[in-house]
Amino acid sequence: MNQLSTFKILQKISPALPQAVMIISLIFLQFSALSAPIKSSGTIGYLQQLNEEDWILKAEALHYLSENKVQEALEKILEITKDEDERPWIRSKALAAYCKIQNNQDIPQILSTFASSPDHVLREGAAESAGLVQGKRGAEILLKLSTDKIKPVQFRALASYSRIMGEDAWPLVQKMTESVPDELIPLAAESLALIGNKDALERLDQLTVSTTNVRALIESLDRSRSPKTVPVLLDLLEKTSADDANFDYIISSLSRNDNEVLSSSLRDLIRTGRDSAIFAASRVITILFQDPDLGKELLSALKDSSEPETLEAVMIALGSKEMNPDSNKNFFITHLKHEMPEIKILSIRCLSHCTEANLYNLLKETIKDSEGSVSIAAINALMEAPIEDAPTGALVSYLEDVLVNTDDVIRKAAFELLGHAGNADDFEPALAMLGEALSGTDTVRREAVAEALGSIAPENGVANVARRQGYISNWMVLGTFLNDKEHKAFANELEPEKNIDFEKTYPSTYVWALQGNQRRDGEKPIEREIGWSEAGVNKTNGMLMMGPLLPPPGTFSIAYAVSDFNSEKDQELFLSLDGDDAFKVWLNGEKISEQIAPYLHRQSCVASQGNIKIKLKKGKNRILVKSANIEHEWWVRARITDADNRPVELF
Repeated sequence: MNQLSTFKILQKISPALPQAVMIISLIFLQFSALSAPIKSSGTIGYLQQLNEEDWILKAEALHYLSENKVQEALEKILEITKDEDERPWIRSKALAAYCKIQNNQDIPQILSTFASSPDHVLREGAAESAGLVQGKRGAEILLKLSTDKIKPVQFRALASYSRIMGEDAWPLVQKMTESVPDELIPLAAESLALIGNKDALERLDQLTVSTTNVRALIESLDRSRSPKTVPVLLDLLEKTSADDANFDYIISSLSRNDNEVLSSSLRDLIRTGRDSAIFAASRVITILFQDPDLGKELLSALKDSSEPETLEAVMIALGSKEMNPDSNKNFFITHLKHEMPEIKILSIRCLSHCTEANLYNLLKETIKDSEGSVSIAAINALMEAPIEDAPTGALVSYLEDVLVNTDDVIRKAAFELLGHAGNADDFEPALAMLGEALSGTDTVRREAVAEALGSIAPENGVANVARRQGYISNWMVLGTFLNDKEHKAFANELEPEKNIDFEKTYPSTYVWALQGNQRRDGEKPIEREIGWSEAGVNKTNGMLMMGPLLPPPGTFSIAYAVSDFNSEKDQELFLSLDGDDAFKVWLNGEKISEQIAPYLHRQSCVASQGNIKIKLKKGKNRILVKSANIEHEWWVRARITDADNRPVELF
């Protein structure tokens, strides 16, 4: 069985199968026990654990060492069997472990001793261990123990006798299993499973119906390692609720069988046409192995089913990539219009696994579904669909209903899809449809729309989106001048603050910072000439990233940004500013704000001030920003709004 494939399937259908984690854990534990190397890394630890006083730890060690047939443990385990101060149950488990590791036809003397012991626990241990001795030498002991006065000893001996004698044990098994106490049904079931003939399996079916200890029954069938028990386990699975913990144990037991055996039995189960049978078979196919031929059987059987749970289970099974979902594409498409939202969502997920399905064509109406969860599922599926399938230049029209949906979650998901699959051809239609959101007061919506538009904007489109939100988008920048950690130079008045001349150059100095230090010992600042240059914001959130615009380095630096704009009239508006690490701002030559963020090493240090009331004059106005950076990011941002927090386009 392909364990990795199983795990991937569980990942895909985990929302529909919450018990999957438990099931896969059980399966993996079984496989690890079966395939673990003889000289496992835990061997030494378990050998030492045999000396523990705690009987649970000792039992755990015995199980591990016997499963892995660790020869080095034989002597110590034999000592435990002979230790009369030890618990009888531990001594019995030690004997079983010894016989399993020994792996030959010799009957250990201690086994004969246990078989005649007055302690029934030791006799039961002998009954179990005799069945682990190679060959049939233990048969005589087991026949004797099958007549023991203690019933558990009898039936334990019967199970071991069936193990070594096979169908030759049927006469004895037939006689002893005619009437079985409930607590002994698991041992009787093990005997019947080991016999495996028609009569034995029929009686086994009868016992599975009457038992109350299902967990013990499953363990007994598991111990038999008989492929003939697969139909019995499937029948038991069909009668067990998926919420019942025993459901997981049955799946785990089934996992020990070859796919060929499972496939044959599952086919027979599906063909019964029972909803419960189809449901159980679908779960096994989903969790354990994928066979497209069984998918055809499921579809055929589903025609007579009306149970939603059965339909869901079948869709989950058919939707996995290993079940060739493309062959069932029409089946999934049909259920996009199902009355239940859960079925619609499953159809979407299944179609997303179809390599030949154009989801943009198939989900055109589904994406507008009145049920929000269906719409979200469709949008998420389109996020994973090939971008080349998206309607180029028409994506905005395709998404129109969800882009203006009143549900914030749906609308945000639609914006993300637009940004993911859209391109420059979609920008202008999107701006025309969503532009009003950029000038609105809903911050969450504005930012989501801006991000989506920015991801599909042409070269000059980002500044346009920023400007629509009231951000200053066009600047003249100058830098850098040398600063320090204490912002001493930032406090000084530098030449650009006295007079701005865009044609002028300025002498400046800089140093290369090393690990947060301002300069190396003895290092002198380097001189250079700097001048003004045009710059624009390259983010829809209005950030002017200073570092890429200015000559390096950006550490321990000061720079200036200037923006000139016209106002049609004298008016009062509001200015919001932020930046990393510090800023001073002048409006028409008057300083209106100064903020310095506390220094944090290699972290963002954001200074901000919002809603500064400003007075604009009719005609030309100028904003000058002095920005300082020590290290890490370096940016400034300015936004102008009216009294209602609506953006004002002035730039």
